[in-house]
Amino acid sequence: MSEQRAGIAELDERIPFLLAQLGSHISSDFQRRLAPIGADPRTYAVLVALASDDGQSQRQLSERLGIHRNAMVTVIDNLEQRGLAKRLPHPEDRRAVAVTLTAKARRLLPALHEQGRSIEDQITAPLSPKERATLRRLLQRVAAGAGLIPGVHPQLA
Repeated sequence: MSEQRAGIAELDERIPFLLAQLGSHISSDFQRRLAPIGADPRTYAVLVALASDDGQSQRQLSERLGIHRNAMVTVIDNLEQRGLAKRLPHPEDRRAVAVTLTAKARRLLPALHEQGRSIEDQITAPLSPKERATLRRLLQRVAAGAGLIPGVHPQLA
């Protein structure tokens, strides 16, 4: 085999290539699955962040998710227009607003979570439960080693 051909064939042996290949596939699949529900990954991330700590200010959400504050205003505007979030006076800072989930958003979250679980089940189907747990731990270590914030997708910004 020529050196040039061997280099190409080795891509499937390279961890960065495999992670990028799977990441691209999963990202496209996730977007495709969320679209009929009327959501996208950024919307999902904001709803999940609010579900775990409702009433955060836009600034807090922006910092937590790594979404630029100007972009966060647009995201929250969109969520408000769709009846998924509302802005209320912030109880601790009168200059800020607290973003809260609506009942409609709370009803939508289980369907969004189900799509995430479904993708995980599909992509890890060849693995045993023990292998899945090992893979999860290893990927968490690699992400931490790269300085990534747990639970925050770098492309949300």
